[in-house]
Amino acid sequence: MKYRRACTAPRWLSGLVVLTIVVAAVSGCATGWPEKSSTTSNAPAPITLPPPAAAANAVSPSVAPAATAAAATAAPPTPAVTPGLPAFAQVIKDARKIEGPLTAWQKDEKVWLELGPEHWGTPYLLSPKLRTGIGEGYFVGGLMAITSGASGGQVVEFVRVYNQVRLVARNQMAVAPPGSPEARAVDVALSPSLLSSSTVASQPHPDRKTVLVEANALFLTDMLAIAPSLQRAFRQSYNLDSRHTAVTGVRATPQVLVIETQNHYYTPTLAFPQPGVPVAPTLPSFLPDARSLFFGLHFSLAPLPKIPMAQRKADPRVGHFSQTVLDFSDDLNRSARQRYVSRWRLERKDPGEALSEPVQPITYWLDRNIPLKYRATIEAGILEWNKAFERIGFKNAIVVKQQPDDASFDTLDLGVASIRWMVNPEPRFGGIGPHHLDPRTGEILDADIAIEGQSIRGTRAFAAQIVLPGLGALGAHPAATHASGFASPVWGHDHARCLHAQQSAEQLAYALDVLESRDDLDPDSPDVEQFVQAYLKDLTMHEVGHTLGLRHNFRASRLYTEDQLASPAFTQTHGTSGSVMDYNAVNMSAPGKPKVAPFQSSLGPYDHWAIEYAYKPIAAADEAAELQRIAGRGHEPGLGFATDEDVFLGLDPEAAMGDLGSDPLAFASKRLAIAREVFKRQEGRVLRTDRDYAQLRRSLNYALNDVGRSVGLLVRQMAGVRTVRDFPGSGRDPLTPVTASSSRQALALVIQTVFSPTGLSVSPALQRRLAPDFQDRAEVAGITTDYPVAQRITELQRATLSVLMSDAMSVRILDAQGKQNATQARFSVAELFDQIDRAVWSELASKTDVSEARQAMQREYLNRLADLLLRPASMSRASARTVVREQAQSLLKRLNQAQRASSRSPALRAHWQDCVDTLTQALNAKLPRAGV
Repeated sequence: MKYRRACTAPRWLSGLVVLTIVVAAVSGCATGWPEKSSTTSNAPAPITLPPPAAAANAVSPSVAPAATAAAATAAPPTPAVTPGLPAFAQVIKDARKIEGPLTAWQKDEKVWLELGPEHWGTPYLLSPKLRTGIGEGYFVGGLMAITSGASGGQVVEFVRVYNQVRLVARNQMAVAPPGSPEARAVDVALSPSLLSSSTVASQPHPDRKTVLVEANALFLTDMLAIAPSLQRAFRQSYNLDSRHTAVTGVRATPQVLVIETQNHYYTPTLAFPQPGVPVAPTLPSFLPDARSLFFGLHFSLAPLPKIPMAQRKADPRVGHFSQTVLDFSDDLNRSARQRYVSRWRLERKDPGEALSEPVQPITYWLDRNIPLKYRATIEAGILEWNKAFERIGFKNAIVVKQQPDDASFDTLDLGVASIRWMVNPEPRFGGIGPHHLDPRTGEILDADIAIEGQSIRGTRAFAAQIVLPGLGALGAHPAATHASGFASPVWGHDHARCLHAQQSAEQLAYALDVLESRDDLDPDSPDVEQFVQAYLKDLTMHEVGHTLGLRHNFRASRLYTEDQLASPAFTQTHGTSGSVMDYNAVNMSAPGKPKVAPFQSSLGPYDHWAIEYAYKPIAAADEAAELQRIAGRGHEPGLGFATDEDVFLGLDPEAAMGDLGSDPLAFASKRLAIAREVFKRQEGRVLRTDRDYAQLRRSLNYALNDVGRSVGLLVRQMAGVRTVRDFPGSGRDPLTPVTASSSRQALALVIQTVFSPTGLSVSPALQRRLAPDFQDRAEVAGITTDYPVAQRITELQRATLSVLMSDAMSVRILDAQGKQNATQARFSVAELFDQIDRAVWSELASKTDVSEARQAMQREYLNRLADLLLRPASMSRASARTVVREQAQSLLKRLNQAQRASSRSPALRAHWQDCVDTLTQALNAKLPRAGV
């Protein structure tokens, strides 16, 4: 969130009378979850109030949300009887009554809410979800909508203005002491939002003084902004078709009112790609008629907890999702931004016992749509987290229940934490673990994990055959970049875009291919099923961790050594990483070594530590000191933390996705050796006669993708800066440059793999066998007949040169030198360029011929060198520009000498002459200079 910028009046207003509008602040009366009612085994246990003793630890009433609906709730008084409206009994004649926290009435397609004085201005949590979708993008059934940042859901209230009833989303971004001058200032500074509106439909009830409000007008709208999301995704003019949009279900429990709708979106015409249009329109892939589509929406409406949960301050040394508010109660704080951990309310039944069951456990329901053979594994992945809670005194903190086939509730209902199964034709994310919470305190009230069934086997069948356009961000699978490319304002948020399942599934398929090519695994044997089950447990633990409030930890994979990861006994006992919240690479044995555990099988030390910080019961008087003690352990082995922004915004080589082991150079070296082994084995691989040639294409594609990831990890080592989140007193500097020797070793491995003539090669005979799956090619876009291996390798070389020869890399190297002591060895920009030059132009000093692929690589290098000469970036360093010019002059001299050699072929001399012309023009170009 951002502070709003103050506006100053222009001078021409100075002589005018400024009308001051006084906005009355109306404070809402918080209500709570109703008392626990009896339930059957067929329904989830209701959310209950904490015992009275918990009130001592509740959030202080002196600091409460100050930004209420303000002007929106400052409604004029409404007459008791409104002329012209029908009587209450007349409207609901023959209607069905649905009793819950709000009473609803339904007759045919019409639905009314019964609202009275106790409901106006009362806060409710609105939890919207996508019940059914279209099978692609983020428009898939079972997703939890995120409408207000990472918190999800919205705090709403009903506001009556004469005979208009508004559904208003409260502004929860700021807090201040109620009734204080700061609270008044916040009320006029921040605005609520209008979600929808309706009208009063009846006279007041003669006894209850309630009125009926038409709910159709409130919920049969495009409240979730699906239409603009469809327009951006497909570049088609989709809009809500109100005529064919209807309420399909209304039900309630004492805790929650649920309204389900079916929304129809329609476009009368379809746009098609046109020449010259930069962004071409596309069509949804899985519709009978692309002009028309339906979404099933699920709205849960429930009161907020009557007693707010005690807040717990977030700490940057431990990775939790947090609720951020602007706290204006104390203007001496360094910043008004205060961050509180997102967590479930968990209280011990018997605080005096060392191990106590909770008052209300965290209950996960397995949806009835999960395949039977996977339910036990998913349950085991959920219950694995109980080990972390047992260390802080909770027994059975998490329980798992199976939704019966004849259940009357939906696992999308608010308060029913669940895991659901998806079978979308075009999987987007593999797995997802969002949550909705109480924005006042950060209490998690609901979570819905979705597992994409296609990620288990479908990725192996389809994605491996597609010739991907490039490696995108070096080291990332192109599919990962594609997966996060579309971010809907409704569905797009940080942990919703978690790519753990997608990357793990691709790693799973690669590992299976490697083992199969080694004859270590029969593709039809039970061993494959065990592999899949191990992957599924890893995935479940990761996504459950998100719903418990934990963020990614991309440093955890560095915990164990290469020798430990190569030990079958060690990996079976300890797993492969320090946390399930990392994107751990699948653990594969080096060629000729015994098989090891491929996936993380249990919680790591970091997971236990993060749960302790968020959930350990601590007396209020001791909390600040105890939290500092817990967070202060971050320097201990296995407790290091680095998350998404450390990967994408930092230079830390230890904060990386898809790595494994304490030595990144050893890991990358092993993975590159495995890839070369895969290349070599495909040359003489004997295929079964009942399987097609597509398996060869799949194996090479996975190997090339893994080479790209390994090269990306190596590039992060060069002049990287190790970044830790320690506070003073740990004995470590927060920023430590990578040593020159590590940078040199990483560069040598990159050159050996990417720029060496023998680094990656495929024989003509193998290339003739790389046929596609012809049935898939007829149905799946992107599967070409030919698989241009040389082009894939060229794209890898291009992506690598783009990073190594960039101004950003030069600046990185120079900045790292500034952090080193004078006595330390240094890795320089000149050394980087010299090593790349020697590898790319190695044929200049020999009499060997230069293949067409090598010529393409040399041309790519030359173009980038010329671009650095002609278009230096505004932030480039003078010393780096000097190195570039010296390198170009040296190369020009060598090219002139080689071009004159009579022993070279005419075609090669022509290639080098063209290079000479390019460099000459670039070096002689007149560039504007600052200064004299």
